[in-house]
Amino acid sequence: MHSIQTPLMCAGGAVLASLLSLGSPAPLGAEDPKDVAALRKQVAELEAKVTACESFMKQQATAGAALADALARSEAEGFTAGINPRSREILLDGLRSQAKAMRAGAGAEDEDGKGSSRRARRRDR
Repeated sequence: MHSIQTPLMCAGGAVLASLLSLGSPAPLGAEDPKDVAALRKQVAELEAKVTACESFMKQQATAGAALADALARSEAEGFTAGINPRSREILLDGLRSQAKAMRAGAGAEDEDGKGSSRRARRRDR
């Protein structure tokens, strides 16, 4: 009997607590001006944070595009040639992935595809 009473008492207590907490709602137009002012201030602060985040995301997208361009130019200039070219290809792939993630917030699409034609030729060998 004790095992049944505990859940029933908990459920009954929860129902009673919820009924007591409902109370009567405040009539429209009876808001405390101090509360309204505090909420407006909070909304303004949150809007400023959103604006700052949007600006940061745009900067990141621009930096991602510049990084992708620098990687393409670096590879075109022969960065992956020489001793252990595969390690350089891995580095470029990792940086391209970072550049893609940076541009994702701005809705930029992956312009690199599966990589440059030079890497594709090397893979075909």
